[in-house]
Amino acid sequence: MNFISYKFKCTSEQSEILIAILSENNFEGFQEEENSLTAYISSAEKIPEELIQQIESFGIKFPSPEIIPDKNWNEEWESKITPIEISDTVLIRTEFHRVEKKFPYEIIIQPKMSFGTGHHATTHMMIEFMLENKYDFKDATVFDFGAGTGILSIMAEQLGAKEILSIDNEEWAYENMIENFARNNSMHCTPQLANHPPETENKFDIILANINRNVILEFLPALKQTLKPLGIIFCSGFLPEDEIVIMQAAEKLNLKFIARKFRENWMALVFKNTTH
Repeated sequence: MNFISYKFKCTSEQSEILIAILSENNFEGFQEEENSLTAYISSAEKIPEELIQQIESFGIKFPSPEIIPDKNWNEEWESKITPIEISDTVLIRTEFHRVEKKFPYEIIIQPKMSFGTGHHATTHMMIEFMLENKYDFKDATVFDFGAGTGILSIMAEQLGAKEILSIDNEEWAYENMIENFARNNSMHCTPQLANHPPETENKFDIILANINRNVILEFLPALKQTLKPLGIIFCSGFLPEDEIVIMQAAEKLNLKFIARKFRENWMALVFKNTTH
């Protein structure tokens, strides 16, 4: 599969707006740099004129496309990705990085086109939440919805989860998960190619949903159905102005608000299932 890149000239504030809009329009990877944002989309996708007009209404010129052959994708990432440290506890790196400092947790990711390298604020906040002592992953069953690289699933297993179901609706993300689970010897993570939560009687202790506003709102009722009583949902991938509508949707489902985080104009929320 080939991908197309669009390099937008923009400020850091405009970059956050672009990611929010483009992620809801089938763009599947982003690379933020000073005064620019490169966004990636499958060559099979067509860019609607309405999207171009929406972007340009913010004073951002929609750039010309550049075709990126699939074989060059790893080189693209390797030239730009750097190791990430989270809370002095987790190191996220690629196989070609060597870091002498030791960390309690280490995750090796080869991201390809999949979302989730630790560089983006939403992934960072999700892992910060997962590290907090009040959320117990030991022997937990976990559902990672929109797993991307599988980074959150790997983190859940390292924190003690006994069973993790990792779902994504993109075949290349599914294949990337399999590779990353092997790199991290993640024996308790089960990758699955699907676009909706599983219909199963076996419910989960914890759900991880780092996706976007629209997908969370669409699937929150189904996610609630797969969550055990007193189970926890971590969600991110939306902007602070989306908080009210997500909180309202959660309240209707008897999901109690527990905590929030902000980072780089992005937001993460945690809810508990109060239905018995």
